[in-house]
Amino acid sequence: MIRSNLLKYTLYGIGAVAIQVILLRHLTVFNAQSDLVLLFTLWICTKRSKTEVILLSAFVAFFQDALTDLWGLNLFTKVLTVFILHNFLNRTSENQFLVWQIFLIVLGASFLHNIIFYIVSSLTGVYASEYVIVSLLFVSSLFTAVLGSFLHLVRSK
Repeated sequence: MIRSNLLKYTLYGIGAVAIQVILLRHLTVFNAQSDLVLLFTLWICTKRSKTEVILLSAFVAFFQDALTDLWGLNLFTKVLTVFILHNFLNRTSENQFLVWQIFLIVLGASFLHNIIFYIVSSLTGVYASEYVIVSLLFVSSLFTAVLGSFLHLVRSK
């Protein structure tokens, strides 16, 4: 029997993928874009157990890969990021953080995610430019951290 909370989070994840693909894909800064699906994955790490988050992030990342034609790259990187960061994020979920602390946590998680993404994509030959390193690792991580901090400011308790 599927629990209603898990179904609710699945629908939130599909909504995050839809917003990512429809809207945020076209909002680029130096050819880098923020990753709302990663923010959803980090948020869900504070709410659910590790197994549930891995399965949910795998489903959502697979859906994102299907819509962006990056078969398996987001799936692998988001699941590995959850595997690495879940215990840290789950332990810190009871604390009230300031905006700059949320910015640093999201920046570090996004940088780790983008390093994994770049390594896996370079092994598959998807990206072959040095410009992508600066754009993907630094600008995209910064852009995702700014979006995560903004969402932290406007979220409801």
